[in-house]
Amino acid sequence: MRVSTADFYRQSITSLQRQQSLALQTQNQLSSGLKLQSAADNPTGAAHGLSLDQTRVANQRYTENTKTLTERLGLEENALSGISESLNRVRERALQGNSGTLSDSDRASIAADLRQSMETLLDYANAADGEGRYLFAGSNDANAPFALTSGGTQFSGDDVIREVQIGPNRSVASSDGGAEVFLRQRSGNGSFSVAGTASNTGTATIATARVADSAAWDGGSYALSFTGGNYSVQDGGGNVVASGAYTAGQTIRFRGADLTVTGVPADGDSFSITPSQQQDVFATVRDLITLFETPTSANPAARAQVQTGVLDKLAALETAQSRIIDVRARLGARLVAAEDAQNQLSSQLVKIDEALSGIRDIDYAEAASRLTQQLTGLQAAQQSFAKIQGLSLFSYLR
Repeated sequence: MRVSTADFYRQSITSLQRQQSLALQTQNQLSSGLKLQSAADNPTGAAHGLSLDQTRVANQRYTENTKTLTERLGLEENALSGISESLNRVRERALQGNSGTLSDSDRASIAADLRQSMETLLDYANAADGEGRYLFAGSNDANAPFALTSGGTQFSGDDVIREVQIGPNRSVASSDGGAEVFLRQRSGNGSFSVAGTASNTGTATIATARVADSAAWDGGSYALSFTGGNYSVQDGGGNVVASGAYTAGQTIRFRGADLTVTGVPADGDSFSITPSQQQDVFATVRDLITLFETPTSANPAARAQVQTGVLDKLAALETAQSRIIDVRARLGARLVAAEDAQNQLSSQLVKIDEALSGIRDIDYAEAASRLTQQLTGLQAAQQSFAKIQGLSLFSYLR
């Protein structure tokens, strides 16, 4: 095969340019630290890298969501802890004030203390997340959700709970609804409430009221009355469902309910037993304040009425505390889910970065060795070309 001088020069120059291009590419890799200078260097690797980039961006977004969620749930946990402590304070003061030995002045002091506790409860109910958003307001969280007025408790929030996405197929509620936590409580013991009739003149009071047999309790309304040393329990239709001789301190049972009555009832005294109604926790504390502000020192019958009322409110407080415990338990589960998601996202991010590094980052030792070889090859090619290009037939003729 005949190789012309022009072909020789063209092939040699092409070879030199290819060697120079390879050396330049390696030099650029070393200076930038990146294996891929363009998608053409490795189309498959470049496409995989772009996919990993998208996954990494999503991971970072979920990580930020998880951090925000954890902070918000932590603030709610602090608020619920404070609410629980405040309710414990109210309960302790109510138990202290329900003693028959306290003066009206002492009871008024307890009422003033309960007012402070109610204000503290209101502060916790209107707790914010540090960014001007209220924790228990639902989606309408730009304004404080609760206000206490002469007409009762006003709630301006809603029941919409925002879900925060912490993974491709996983989201967690960012708060609990204020109505669920504070408003939808139950009066009495959660099943029924007890109250003395306003016209009672005796000293009888309800000491305990509970459902002993939930299967037998029918949720109806009943009346407990006393006449001639005997008691009688009638249902809403006037039918007697329990009766007997009354003894102070005895437990009267009917339809699965147990009532312990102390004191001495007057003939005609009665107590109502009615199904529990929805009542917010602030109303329960208000009722306690009203009871403790009622003068009883000179009126034993009024004292008995107040003691029965306080007992009923104490049962409602216990129900409210149980609700707070349930809410905190659910919140704790969400905190665990957020922490678990954060750990998974952190581990995933490490794997993504390792994969991207394997695709894009250069091995400096390998690249430096490769550049040395390429430069050596380029130098040898240049020297051989310089020698060969000087050869011609005329050199031999001389």
